[in-house]
Amino acid sequence: MLATMLQDHEKLRLCAGRLRTLVDAPSPCDMAALAAARWDLGSTMMRHLAFEDRHLYSKLEQDDRPGIRAIGQSFQAELRSHFGAYADHAKSWTPDRIGADWITYRTAVIGFLGLLMARIDREERELYPLVEEAGIETRNSAPVQNNWTREAFAIKDQIGKGL
Repeated sequence: MLATMLQDHEKLRLCAGRLRTLVDAPSPCDMAALAAARWDLGSTMMRHLAFEDRHLYSKLEQDDRPGIRAIGQSFQAELRSHFGAYADHAKSWTPDRIGADWITYRTAVIGFLGLLMARIDREERELYPLVEEAGIETRNSAPVQNNWTREAFAIKDQIGKGL
């Protein structure tokens, strides 16, 4: 399942690149294209997080080794914090607000994309190798407590609001 997570990371990189291209424009781009790019990134990210939660973080949480559990909890806490900030950002930046304050929006998106890329790189560099070395089985899913779908629909509603 780590291969699936790595494939998701590649798709996230592509989605982020498309969004970055749109926000690199000095003035507001086509809002429908921007909404589509935002939703593509957001939905891909939430699908990936749900998958990672079921196949990775739930397993780390149940591991008998305190060190492994602590690393998993640290990565998961950071993930929840970053995702919460992303969800707030996505919901607060409606098309009307983006058009009215393009420069601030661009700056916020570029900052978020930097965090996302750093997180992906860190998972691939630190977490995934640890999972392989520790022999953690990721093929089967385990129950989780996060409901990523609920947040996804709240974000989707705001991204396309008024279009």
